[in-house]
Amino acid sequence: MKRIFRPFWSYDVKRTESWLNNKALSGYQLTEIHPSKGLFLFEAGNDPQSIHYHIGYAKSEVHSLPASISHDGWKEVCCQGNWFILSNEKPAVQLKCYPIREGIIKRNRNLLYVHGMLSVYIILTALLFLILGATTVLFYGGALSFNPFSLWITILIIGSILLIVAPFLTVRLYKANKQFW
Repeated sequence: MKRIFRPFWSYDVKRTESWLNNKALSGYQLTEIHPSKGLFLFEAGNDPQSIHYHIGYAKSEVHSLPASISHDGWKEVCCQGNWFILSNEKPAVQLKCYPIREGIIKRNRNLLYVHGMLSVYIILTALLFLILGATTVLFYGGALSFNPFSLWITILIIGSILLIVAPFLTVRLYKANKQFW
């Protein structure tokens, strides 16, 4: 059993599906997924094979495949919460039906809005702090002083991390999903 940690895997599902296919070509078969932890569990297979994976997201925990998808060879590999992963061993040229991505598209669009608003809020808050600090020092001859209170240190660390992560995730979500919008 091999465990692989992939944070933010759901932000670019096509890339994750390609990665899963490469793992199958290396002889590892996907057996389980833990979406909230970003963990993928693989079992060493007998021989490398090309498997097409499709990641899906649905609000209901019951995932029933339409008949046309099942007849085309798609089968469920694993299911955890709202996430499910389907596989098909047919060559790509023989595949006639693909599952829809509506659930992932809606989820990622909502995440893009949340990360975008968070980015704007953090950037505007940081700019306001810099403008007020510069105004105090330059125009009024004051000095900025900070108490060595641990709350301020914690706030600065969390703010700095969010200032880096939120815009990064916003850009990553936009680039990976702009083909769907």
